[in-house]
Amino acid sequence: MSFERPIGAAADVKELEYIAALIQTTDSDKEGFVDASIDARDIKYHLRSRYGIRISKEQVRKIILSGLGGGESEDDCLDLCEVVAALMIPCLRKLVTDDWIKSDSSESFNEESDGPVSVVKSNPEEESDDEQVKDRLFHELVSTEEILRDVLSNILLLATGSPKPQPLTKELVRKIFAAFDENSLVENDELVSEMIAAAGGDALSEDTEGGAVLFNTKTFARVLTSDIMLYDPSVENRYTSNFVDAFSPAPNEGGQNTSITARNSSNEIDMSEGIDAQDAKKNALGTVGDGAKVAFNTIKDDALSGLGETVIADTEYGKITKEFTFSTLDFTLDNQRSRFHVVSVWFGFIAFYLRYFYGEGNDHAVCSGDGFGCQVGQSIFNWTILMLLLCITGVIYFAVLGSGNDVYRRSFLDVFIGVAGVLVFVVFPLIPDFQFRTALFSTISDNPTGDIFHVTTIVVFVIIATMNLYFQFTNAIRVLFSDETIGRSKILSRMLVGSITRDERHFKQAAVFKVNRMMDNAFKLHTKDKPGGPTSTHDLALLNFNKISDKTEPAPGFFWVWKSFFNNDLWMKEGIWIHTRLLAGMLGQIFVVILIVAVYSIKFRGWIDDYTENVLGEQSCKASFDVENCIAPQFNGTHLGFITCTEVILEGDGCSSNQIREDVLKTLCEYIPPHPVTNETVCDNARVYSFETEYASVTGENIQQGDCEAQLTACFSYEINDDIRRAACVLGIGPKFFIPYMFEGPLCESISPINSVLDSRPQLFRQAETLIRDLRDTTDDLIDKILPDIWMLRLAATVGLVTGLIVGISIFVHYVPSTVSTVLKFRSGVLPSLRYAV
Repeated sequence: MSFERPIGAAADVKELEYIAALIQTTDSDKEGFVDASIDARDIKYHLRSRYGIRISKEQVRKIILSGLGGGESEDDCLDLCEVVAALMIPCLRKLVTDDWIKSDSSESFNEESDGPVSVVKSNPEEESDDEQVKDRLFHELVSTEEILRDVLSNILLLATGSPKPQPLTKELVRKIFAAFDENSLVENDELVSEMIAAAGGDALSEDTEGGAVLFNTKTFARVLTSDIMLYDPSVENRYTSNFVDAFSPAPNEGGQNTSITARNSSNEIDMSEGIDAQDAKKNALGTVGDGAKVAFNTIKDDALSGLGETVIADTEYGKITKEFTFSTLDFTLDNQRSRFHVVSVWFGFIAFYLRYFYGEGNDHAVCSGDGFGCQVGQSIFNWTILMLLLCITGVIYFAVLGSGNDVYRRSFLDVFIGVAGVLVFVVFPLIPDFQFRTALFSTISDNPTGDIFHVTTIVVFVIIATMNLYFQFTNAIRVLFSDETIGRSKILSRMLVGSITRDERHFKQAAVFKVNRMMDNAFKLHTKDKPGGPTSTHDLALLNFNKISDKTEPAPGFFWVWKSFFNNDLWMKEGIWIHTRLLAGMLGQIFVVILIVAVYSIKFRGWIDDYTENVLGEQSCKASFDVENCIAPQFNGTHLGFITCTEVILEGDGCSSNQIREDVLKTLCEYIPPHPVTNETVCDNARVYSFETEYASVTGENIQQGDCEAQLTACFSYEINDDIRRAACVLGIGPKFFIPYMFEGPLCESISPINSVLDSRPQLFRQAETLIRDLRDTTDDLIDKILPDIWMLRLAATVGLVTGLIVGISIFVHYVPSTVSTVLKFRSGVLPSLRYAV
């Protein structure tokens, strides 16, 4: 992420070029595209895509370009100099107050006695200490008066040869035009007269030559601000969006701002009426007409408010409208009211999927074979069905639960839809009376009540429901107040303004900070290494700019980004927008990482236990029997190679019930002795257990564990008490290949009736047993050398989980710094901006 970026005025130029590149929409005009010109089409498409504002190119030329671009023809556009002029309007407007601009300036006074230019401050109640510090940051570096005096001195020096203030006459204005090669304006007497009138504060007749006003710093400030006095500097610290600042009407006589959300019956804004006036009309209608009709119209206006196209301005060049953009589903522009509402909806959808969709709908077989192609086809079908379900339900889910979170539309209907969505998608499925199961979708939990997963599901869904209901509660309160009322009140702004509007306020402050810094950097170009005496600094500024053009500084790194993220400098100084979808993705990722680590910690524990039990032979099923309860079945006087016993004790949860072939079961039942108490067969109504590798130990007087063990073949349980079972069992036959004489231990040949069974072994079995025992001992030694010990598995699982957790957290903490680094690279020209792609 580390890189070198330009500094000072060179960095400002690169950032201005990037701003122009972001707004440009086409490179069909190669020349205009390269020099970063912004035409009417670019402005039209930008307003349409960002705010949903429908405005024609002709309206853009008449309203915007005629004032900022210098003309209304189709070829007129905004170049970088004009963009800078537009950006400086707020800064210039704060130079003077209304009373100061109207003060008498006819008195002649020299430059030395010219007092400091006052700077208008926002309403103190709307500023915090931190905001005041940021607002003073630039003025502590260099005063605005100093910059104005320096610029005025350069103008007068080039026009007259002297930097001293002079009477403002038509001749002086013409000299200034000529000095800056504006020859077409020299003979424009009407423009010259208007400029002198603006400087003097009075309307002058055509034959007035001027001279009554001294062209000093104060007059210069008045000239710069006389045509932008409608701009309200207090909006920079107000909790309102740029849209509200631009299209909210001015306060009426009663001091109340009319709301941009007040709609008349034709879905247009009545710019002359406030909320109180509309309420009075509704009350009047209620007293004259039918109350039900009034209520119906009220509900209709609330439901249709902001839908379709709404007139937001009625100008002499035609109406400007705004169209509904469905902000709850548009995660590209971040036009939602609250980021946290969006994040909670995203987390709710993840929980919704895991609870109701995960593992469902996989029983629709389109291919019944076991081949690879069939399995692939079935998987494609299952995933296609799942994607269709997620697309359909996802759109409905986000549209419904995100309802009411629109930064523009304000309606009780949206709040009602949002609350209904929480009940339908989150609350009702948890209530048993509302649960159901379909082929593709189920709200019935397969986990038993009281299970840890069942309890966790309920807790998660209760948290999600509570958060969403809280956001809908604040949305409902927000409908009762206009955006202007909320923005001007500290209490309401903290409760209702929403994180997106709060970020837009931070961006307005970032714009102020950057413009102030741009002015400071430009001023340094004119003052660094400045020679003594009255001289123009234009050539000096160009020389200084060339000197710093190749100078760079290390860009801020990882820790700076996170520090700026938490202290809001990332928004208030750098003006970098962190999209809600990025935050939701980051939080979702860290949630998934923690969930995966937790789940696989449990799974690894189970796998290690299975490995211990099945591979290392540490069985969780213990069996024991007393040979006094055993017999050795014979056929024609010959032992069959196994014994049958009653009162065999089975302990542990590893003694699971396995399937056994019916013919084998029938054969074994012929040799099972009857119940020792009832003397009845135990084959009927008994739970059958079959085994693979378990051995049962012989118990008795002077017999220790391991002295003699018999292979467990099958058992018929007739008594169960907790984890202890009593059963009648067949022992001594290998259950896989039905090999008899499976007895092990040094004392087996001395314990009756096992010894009689072993004595009857044919010589072939004795030799085979010796060979198998030697082979098994060799195999066991080899396996012991190959198979890992338990501590190795635990170490590997721990290292893997910890590494995965570290990698997941690393990706999480690098998302924001990586995004910020990319933005800064574009702004500083390290990555070429779009305007170079020609």
